[in-house]
Amino acid sequence: MRVALVGPYTSPGRPKGGVESSFQNLIGGLASFGDLELNVLTFAPALTDEQEVEHDGFRVRRLAAPKRLNNLTLHRGPRRALGHALEELRPEVVHAQDALGHGYVCLKAASHAPVVVSVHGITRETRNLLPSRRGRLQATLAGVALERYCVRHAEYLLQPTRYPQEYFGREIGGRVVDVGNPVADELFEIAPAPEQGRVLYAGAIIRGKRVLDLVEAVARIPDASLRLVGRTPEPAYAAAVAERIRRPDLIGRAALLGRFDAEEMREEFRRAAVLVLPSAQETSPMVIAEAMASGVPVVATRVGGVPHLVEEGRTGFLVEVGDIGALAQRVAELIGEESTRRSFAAAARPRAEQFRARAVAARVRKVYEEAVG
Repeated sequence: MRVALVGPYTSPGRPKGGVESSFQNLIGGLASFGDLELNVLTFAPALTDEQEVEHDGFRVRRLAAPKRLNNLTLHRGPRRALGHALEELRPEVVHAQDALGHGYVCLKAASHAPVVVSVHGITRETRNLLPSRRGRLQATLAGVALERYCVRHAEYLLQPTRYPQEYFGREIGGRVVDVGNPVADELFEIAPAPEQGRVLYAGAIIRGKRVLDLVEAVARIPDASLRLVGRTPEPAYAAAVAERIRRPDLIGRAALLGRFDAEEMREEFRRAAVLVLPSAQETSPMVIAEAMASGVPVVATRVGGVPHLVEEGRTGFLVEVGDIGALAQRVAELIGEESTRRSFAAAARPRAEQFRARAVAARVRKVYEEAVG
């Protein structure tokens, strides 16, 4: 079966965010079957010498398309580029890696093949967390419309948890399938060596993730140390975080570390006592599944799809958004009571087995077969 996978793809081992990480893991899982012709199509503002790259079991092709003004032109450039590529490839199924730009472009450009769309986020919720008024307005005028189109017109909507189906309800026009977010096998092979009091945050340092809530919570726990790993796309917010961790109560106990590659992240998971995600909104955060696969218990906010991932009182704890006291209490409980931490860690890994890349890929492949059939 010839499959066109359309989504963000830069370089293996160093994805830019959870969507690309999920995409890379899915590609690896699908390639492991050996019976699919996988063509990864991604957009680039300008072509390079590596327009097409062959990998083990799949091919990556970069399509020249503008990244600016797409909302004003309804993604005319990407639609044209993808349309030409699909005419050449003639895939039997097209799989888009979000219910936004990639999903919309695929639904418009794929005229001879069924389109499968994966939901990775919900713009109607995340738009309110953007730092600028312009960004919020743009997401409202363009992003919400694209999202609505994808939800209503995709023949198959793949979701990482049941949260998108609960959220969109009757707006969904096609069939909804639970597949999960694929996690790399290497994380299941980690031999945990947690360091006492070591707290890990992994994700973008942005207002919507409420990283400052975690910083304040750790400041209340004398025996805790904090590792903040991730991109800093909102410089003002990152500067506020950096300034806070330089105060006397956190000197030597907190570090803002920037982006890490896959190998560096495995080391962070290996040494973490607990992962904390204090976000205001999440659909199905990759980092929670990754932590569970690594044998790391989780403390997270009770938002979006997170309750579908964290089993309260068994693999982690859930708290309300903005409740710094509860956040500090639950983190202190896990790093202070070793028996509880070990019990949660032991329960997390078996629960994460459903997220192995090959297991998720098998569920996705069944959708392909049904769509083609």
